[in-house]
Amino acid sequence: MLTDLPNRWVGPINELVKDLGYNGMVLVADEGDPISDFGKLVFKNTRHVVDRIIDHMKITAKIHVAVIVDSAQSFQACAVELDDDEFCILIWMAALIRTSASLSRLLATPAAREFFALEPELASVSEVAHGENTFAAYDSLSLLPRIDLGDVGNDFRRYLEFMASEWLVLHEIGHIVQGHLAVGKTVNGLTYILEQDPSVDRDYNITSQALEVDADCFANLFCVQYSLGRHHILERDGASHDEVVVGRLKPYLFSMLSVLRSFDHSPLNLETLFDSDHPPGCVRMSYLLAQMLTMQSETTIDFKGANLVEAGGLAAITLERAISEATGVNSQGGNLLSAVSIPDEVFRKPVLSRWAKIYPELNAIKLSPFKLARPQYEPA
Repeated sequence: MLTDLPNRWVGPINELVKDLGYNGMVLVADEGDPISDFGKLVFKNTRHVVDRIIDHMKITAKIHVAVIVDSAQSFQACAVELDDDEFCILIWMAALIRTSASLSRLLATPAAREFFALEPELASVSEVAHGENTFAAYDSLSLLPRIDLGDVGNDFRRYLEFMASEWLVLHEIGHIVQGHLAVGKTVNGLTYILEQDPSVDRDYNITSQALEVDADCFANLFCVQYSLGRHHILERDGASHDEVVVGRLKPYLFSMLSVLRSFDHSPLNLETLFDSDHPPGCVRMSYLLAQMLTMQSETTIDFKGANLVEAGGLAAITLERAISEATGVNSQGGNLLSAVSIPDEVFRKPVLSRWAKIYPELNAIKLSPFKLARPQYEPA
């Protein structure tokens, strides 16, 4: 199966994608080719993630899944409201292909192999991505062919790919479940929230960034719980409870950070922080690592005795080292370090106080009985 989107919505979705400036369409026809086969896998994995959260949260609304093939763009994903209690998550196939390619090359680096204690028989990496800076180099890395990591390495790569896509899908579900589409944009009768949709309206951008942070945290909460319950191929027998927790968190942290890292195309600039309706990837990385510490302090999740500061820091450092080794361009994690040091009043206060302002409206229209995250500041 390639999509469960009803036929009556395929045309409007294709028109929406076109109106937004993309050269893509819903994958519907099964041609029996590699694109169709990969589309089936993307649909199956996405549908699994959606169904799991629907069952867990007792959601009665319909949430469809559609895979977008695009001849020109490597866009990520989009949440769309079709009608009352009917929604759709659009997943761009190219984004997952590029994620697979970049993860294969990151896992081939000494930094990643040391981090995961991964020692497969690796194919010779003849091509190394280059760029004028670390952002261009990391982007070009995903355009190179995926490399063979051997049986164990390829299996682990697929595990990371699934968790990266799971986070992306849950982020979009967060937009739907938390009522965010009430303040989304509408084109031709369809309301949507688009990943990386630039706007010149600073006031709108602050509201949108608040929604993005909330959707990030929604995805992070469930992904952390899911990852802690999963055994993976590199997990060793006889490990202590603390070692198991850290060992299961590391693949999730690495995959999630690798996705968010790709959202940045230039060094962090505080003066342009609100020139987009999405926070910079490094700011989102910093916020989600901090959220995990909040989960631990509030005992929302039992992390046993795991040192989350060390686990998160090592994952971020390893990612930067791996990017440097795979591309030949070294950033030394400057963007994330800059994000961590942003004064509270510069980012969190304006964004989270805006979240507090729209909280009552969203809480009234959310799709589940679960409480939304509590506002951390006075409304503004």
